[in-house]
Amino acid sequence: MNHKVKKNLLPIIPFVLFLGIFLPRFFIKIRIDCRSQHGSCPREVTDQINTIDGKSLYVANRQVEKSLKSNFAVSAFSSQFKLPNILRVNVIVKKPIFALKRISPDSFALVDKEGTVLAISNETSFAYVVVIGELPGIGEKVIEPQLLAMELVDGVNKMYQVKSGIIEGETLLVDLPGGVRVIFPLVDTDRETLLGSLRLVYSSIQSKETGTLYTQIDLRYKNPVLR
Repeated sequence: MNHKVKKNLLPIIPFVLFLGIFLPRFFIKIRIDCRSQHGSCPREVTDQINTIDGKSLYVANRQVEKSLKSNFAVSAFSSQFKLPNILRVNVIVKKPIFALKRISPDSFALVDKEGTVLAISNETSFAYVVVIGELPGIGEKVIEPQLLAMELVDGVNKMYQVKSGIIEGETLLVDLPGGVRVIFPLVDTDRETLLGSLRLVYSSIQSKETGTLYTQIDLRYKNPVLR
């Protein structure tokens, strides 16, 4: 190839490279391979993105991003193309850590740390809060007093192995070992202050040699009230 021909081809090379890199995005029909931090992706994720199988790489990337951004169960995701036609989708799925229980019939809303309901189940291993009325649906947020109540019961469970409490009005009622009922406020307060107060008061009344003379710790006031 003489010098003149090489010179004429030089402007074409970038265009050819561009076509070689970007055209396959429109013609390769991909297959989705979804992975989570737990191994395989949960059904609520795979059902959403498996419909993208067979689309072009360009379309698949756009649809995966659109679908997973709107999926309440996904906290983060990334995708990576692997030859010959695999689109690996890596997701971090949210995990429930709390539960709300409906009085009748028995059912539990499994809730993540932000207060989003991730699933409805007939059983749970989590500490739970009993509520009167209907449970929020999957993808919905619990109200702030319910989230605080679940955080409190989770804290009480870690300290005293108590698995449940019940919301009555603007209070949470929890029965501790020894027949002591705790009344927590659910407005204008915070979890750490309430749990710290409970730990201090409960250990104090439990340290008496004759056992506690109290059956109730009321934390709705600046100074806890014993009855």
